[in-house]
Amino acid sequence: MSAFNKILFTLIIITVASCSSGQDGDVFLRLRAVLEPTNFSINSPDFPLDFEYDAFYQIQPGYYEFEYVDHEGVQHPLLGELSVLEVTSNKGTDGGLFKSASDGEDIYIDLWLLSEGPVIETSNYFTIASTLND
Repeated sequence: MSAFNKILFTLIIITVASCSSGQDGDVFLRLRAVLEPTNFSINSPDFPLDFEYDAFYQIQPGYYEFEYVDHEGVQHPLLGELSVLEVTSNKGTDGGLFKSASDGEDIYIDLWLLSEGPVIETSNYFTIASTLND
């Protein structure tokens, strides 16, 4: 019986140890504008200073303040406008004894810099930039 208990105990430990966690989803940010602002800044260390409009950049979850000067020379955010971008990721799920772990879905955020104020659109799939200006 002692050998059987050791084998059973070993199998239980291997089964429990093999339970894993899924990875959190990635988050991507894209800046968009109908008429490009003259200036934009965001306090995210992941977002490049020499960014391109309509291109996604991977960023980490967090709270990011931003500001811009629109094409008419008006500084945003104005009173009552959105001034902080809250970025969260979709969490992966834990695996179990008879359940495998799954990764969280990626999130794609469009931050529209408009003269009426910023607008945020979020989706869980990659979208191609429109050809408004082409």
